[in-house]
Amino acid sequence: MFSFNGQEKNDFIERTRAERKKREQEKVENEKEKRRTAAAVRIQQWWRNRQRQKQAIEECWQWWDANLSSNDHPTTMNDIFSFLGFYCLFSRNSTLEQIKNRLPIICRLAMSKAPGDRDNLTLVSFHTLLIDARYMARAQRYLCIILHQSLVRTTQNRTNDDNFNTTGTTELNTLLHFLNPNTFKVQAPIDPKYKVDNPANVLKQVSLRVIKETILSYSTTTLRDSAIVRVAHVVKLEEQSKKHSRGVISTENAKIIQTIKLWLTTLTRLILFTVEHSSDTNKLWSKTDAVVFVGNTVLQVPLLTTMVHSMMVSHLPTWSLYGNIKINDLHWIETIEGNGALFLLANSVDVWQKQQQANLNHHSVTDLIQATNTLFSVILPFYSDRQMSFYSTYHPVFKWSSCTWGNSIHSNVYDRVMKQLEFLWSRTFMDKTFEPILSFEPKTESSKTNSTKKGIRSSGSPLFTTFNSKKKQQQQQEQKQEQKLHLERNPLCGQLAEFSVDVENIFSMYINLGTLFPDQKKSILARITFTPGLVRQLWKVMNTFGPRGQMLIYLDAANKKNGSEIEKEPLIKVLKVFCEVSSLVFLTLDDTDIFQKENPFSSKVLIELSSFLNAFYFALVQQQGSTPTSLPDSVHSFHSARRLLLQLYDLDLRHPFCPQKHWQLVTDPSTKSNVLSLFNSSASSSSKTSEFLTHFRQGDMLPLRILQLMPHTVSFDTRLKIFRDWIHMDRATSNAGRSRVITVRRNFVLEDGLRGLSNLSPTAWKGTIRVSFVNELGIEEAGIDQGGPFKDFISLLVAEVFKPSCELFAATPKTNLFYPAASSHIIGASHVAYFELIGKIIGKAVYEGILIDAQFASFLLSKLLGRNVFLEELRELDEDIWRNLTFVKHQDNIEDLGLTFATDEQINGKVVTHELKFLGSQTAVTDSNKVEYVYLMADYKLNQQAKEQTKAFINGFRSVIFDGWIKVFSPPELQRVISGEDTDFDVHDLRRHTDYQNGYFDQHPVIKLMWQIVDGLTSQEKRAFLKFVTGCPKPPLGGFDYLQPPFTIRMVSPDKDQQSMEGLGIVKSFFKINGLQNKGGRLPTSSTCFNLLKLPAYTKKSLLREKILYAFHANTGFELS
Repeated sequence: MFSFNGQEKNDFIERTRAERKKREQEKVENEKEKRRTAAAVRIQQWWRNRQRQKQAIEECWQWWDANLSSNDHPTTMNDIFSFLGFYCLFSRNSTLEQIKNRLPIICRLAMSKAPGDRDNLTLVSFHTLLIDARYMARAQRYLCIILHQSLVRTTQNRTNDDNFNTTGTTELNTLLHFLNPNTFKVQAPIDPKYKVDNPANVLKQVSLRVIKETILSYSTTTLRDSAIVRVAHVVKLEEQSKKHSRGVISTENAKIIQTIKLWLTTLTRLILFTVEHSSDTNKLWSKTDAVVFVGNTVLQVPLLTTMVHSMMVSHLPTWSLYGNIKINDLHWIETIEGNGALFLLANSVDVWQKQQQANLNHHSVTDLIQATNTLFSVILPFYSDRQMSFYSTYHPVFKWSSCTWGNSIHSNVYDRVMKQLEFLWSRTFMDKTFEPILSFEPKTESSKTNSTKKGIRSSGSPLFTTFNSKKKQQQQQEQKQEQKLHLERNPLCGQLAEFSVDVENIFSMYINLGTLFPDQKKSILARITFTPGLVRQLWKVMNTFGPRGQMLIYLDAANKKNGSEIEKEPLIKVLKVFCEVSSLVFLTLDDTDIFQKENPFSSKVLIELSSFLNAFYFALVQQQGSTPTSLPDSVHSFHSARRLLLQLYDLDLRHPFCPQKHWQLVTDPSTKSNVLSLFNSSASSSSKTSEFLTHFRQGDMLPLRILQLMPHTVSFDTRLKIFRDWIHMDRATSNAGRSRVITVRRNFVLEDGLRGLSNLSPTAWKGTIRVSFVNELGIEEAGIDQGGPFKDFISLLVAEVFKPSCELFAATPKTNLFYPAASSHIIGASHVAYFELIGKIIGKAVYEGILIDAQFASFLLSKLLGRNVFLEELRELDEDIWRNLTFVKHQDNIEDLGLTFATDEQINGKVVTHELKFLGSQTAVTDSNKVEYVYLMADYKLNQQAKEQTKAFINGFRSVIFDGWIKVFSPPELQRVISGEDTDFDVHDLRRHTDYQNGYFDQHPVIKLMWQIVDGLTSQEKRAFLKFVTGCPKPPLGGFDYLQPPFTIRMVSPDKDQQSMEGLGIVKSFFKINGLQNKGGRLPTSSTCFNLLKLPAYTKKSLLREKILYAFHANTGFELS
């Protein structure tokens, strides 16, 4: 068959393969074509069938319509039954559009009465068919179909006002008629022989099955959303009328609103049928099922209770959150989303307000609070103020939401929902809520005889201490045994426990409200704060918490190492709110209120409260954070406790009421003190450096944390050492570069200082600044600047700027303390720049350890530390104004004074009026707003009058001294840092740290005489002597070891014509054979820039004393060496 030619064979194989492949492809294409043809045939058949079916339905409807309009329309109940059957058959495959005009007709037929048949002319209703054995099954089915269609028709979401006006009144009436089991009453049968046995029971069961198969089986989402659309439309129309018509609603809109409210009332009534006819014996649905259904539908509709008829609202308390069924027992609550739970809560509060307000009682209030907290546990997790993967949907009120519905509802609706919830922090509700607390009187128990202070001190755990685990377990077992015995001995303990839970629930609710509505948090806290007597009573209540009382339950919680665990402790929210409101209370009180009227606490209670807060927050600071460098969560959570603690500390600084060493918790072992040392060390008590300071210098974060948050617990000496360490490290790490040289004319120190230093960078200020003085003749003074001339420059500048003639600073009337003058603008446009320069100069002096002879007002020091100043600080500024404002604050009928929110002051000979708030000159001061007036006036005097000057001064100071460094000090302590100790200096300490030059030494006869003379000076003379030799009358903090440069005494000749002592003169002075001992000899002189005393070698004590006294009293001999 084949030749031997291989090529022909290969060609044949290829052709055969191609032909086979072609045949296979043709076969596949034929198969596809057959399938397409079959599919087309089936589609055509379906289409023809559909068209025939559609045509048949249209013909059926035409027949149905024709029969209704003809003389053969249904006249008996049998005819009505037939027409209902035809309708249900035809409507099964019809659209809502096809039946929308026919449904009202069939509804009217179903509700009509007619003769049973042509032989029985007695009028009967449709209910008769339900007890007729021939019709009952089909009649029930027809009824359910019609009711379901009516529900669908009436719950359509409308898109315009015309649709809202046509809401299907007939359908709603039909639903009201047939979903109310009370309308199912036994009537005369059509044919008695077909009447069922026990017809009343049958009708009852049928009515329940109809409810079950219609409204209870209907989509709760559809019911809820259709109501929400209508509520939002009502709010929209009402808001439009407020915006454009001054609240007057047009007739057309009023009709729409009335129609929608009628629809909402009807829907609520239909849904409440499910509750009213539920019971535990009902096998179709239980009472809990009905409650869940109502809760998932109408009560999740915002503002429902404000729009339905009051009769409907009166039905709701029979099941609601404080009724027989508690919300805490309903597991379905956990399935509600945040928006639904919020609307449910708002509607429930509104119902409670309308039904219970006239008859408030403790139990109903408690039930509402418990229900509110339960719903808040559902609401809060659904919202966040930050967008994250879980919170991806924008919310008009809460920013970001994880809810699947309700986020697109207009913010106006949410605003009104919040108005419903405002009842929870209304004065009426709060008064009833706090009534048990206000009437509480603690019982004295033998088990609580220990003082609070003792309990607090014993609860603190030492830092850096390893505990013996067995001993700790034994202590815990003993503690549990003690608590058990306490419970057995005290029958009131159970009542107190229940009461404490109620108190916790109250403040949990208000914390949740503040969390959910942060804009309302201040208002809520203010309402709690100004409930008369609440803060005082709350302290008493908290002292009864726990088996041992005395706040130990909180201290035990704070001593746990894990910071997040404290949030799980019972009753912890009570403490949070107490700290918040107490802090607000102390902001509004003056010293008269606190110490004379003892409002809110007596001095004894203030000591107990401060001891507790000091120990409590100190324990929180020691807890472990999520990382070694991070703060514990509890530190942030209890910021209000720290704020209140610092308020009490500042109060004690201003008006001491605490015992000595009350605040100090960290002590240096070298100091003899009975205060608990929290940094135990095995070192001897003679150690010069505390364990705390050692750990700080080793880089431990805990000491730094304590310094940042609670510096007052550390001794001042330790903090001062740390402050100097910070400056030393900053000087070592800052890249100051080359030194700066400025030229200063002695007659123009301020102007030349501003010109020469204004352009220096903050880094340059921390470097070396050299000063070259020019005297009155314009000649540069000779001298080597090793820091002395700069110190002299600072002294001259400070002396200049604080002169009254300079008009930069003013002084308090009695104490002569300096603060920026509000009238400084009169010296020129550069007055603000002067304040910044002075701030930098004083900061530089602190940085270099140079003491300034200037005392600042405490309110200015407080501002330097970043603290707020209020009414009490005004007393230092102007006692007359403070006294007048205090009078206004406490006086009744203040309107008689004719005050307004404005103040007049004289500027450049003109009277200028300053308004304390918008339209203040037109706002009268009354009893209701007098507190606001007092604090606005105090704020103006303390913070606003010299705002620019003070800000520039503070910015200048902080550009050199980091604000975090000085915040470890209180205002009085900062003054000590700036100007030294306000005490007589220690002569022996000064002598130990004195250097001698040009022949003098410590045991030189003249030096011995001089120290005897100095030691015998009066306090005033010692201050004058110290100012004469150093430029400042106060000794440096920590002693003269920190005086730089060291105090130096140089021997000079008593002879005015001889500048120095040499050779033989020095020997003669040692042997007291100096020949010049007359009163006309040289006076002692000093160079304060070098802390240098040039002392003539007078060997006679009386003459030496006379010369020294005359020199520093006459302020002579300030020289530059």
